[in-house]
Amino acid sequence: MRALALAGLLLVSAAFATRAEGIWTALVLGTNEQPPKPTPKALAPYASGLKAVFGTDSFYLLGDKLETIAKGDEEWVVPTKRVNLKLRCLDRSAAAYTLHLELYVGKRLVLSTDAHLDKGAPLYIRGPAWGKGRLVFILEVK
Repeated sequence: MRALALAGLLLVSAAFATRAEGIWTALVLGTNEQPPKPTPKALAPYASGLKAVFGTDSFYLLGDKLETIAKGDEEWVVPTKRVNLKLRCLDRSAAAYTLHLELYVGKRLVLSTDAHLDKGAPLYIRGPAWGKGRLVFILEVK
């Protein structure tokens, strides 16, 4: 009996472990510097993808946030004074989100699209040039 209860508890724990906690968003500044700067720990899993896609070798984490968004909710994520990303949840399952994304530079809308995010498949959004680099948003279901 005790073994059955423990097995049931493990199954319930495993089910919750695969559920999405929310959407992790990060605002990153990618630059080319000699020598390249060390990658922040939070960006280490994304460094090779960022280098391959955007051609930069140094990354700065300007801000990040983990947010659970319910269907119909809107959320401004990692806003700055000049660059803002708005998410609207169109649909949500245990391990995925379908979102409407709007990227603003100042008050100007520069991107409006729908995206489906699955757990373990980050989405990179190229932002505007910024200082000596380029802004990049990373979105991932965690």
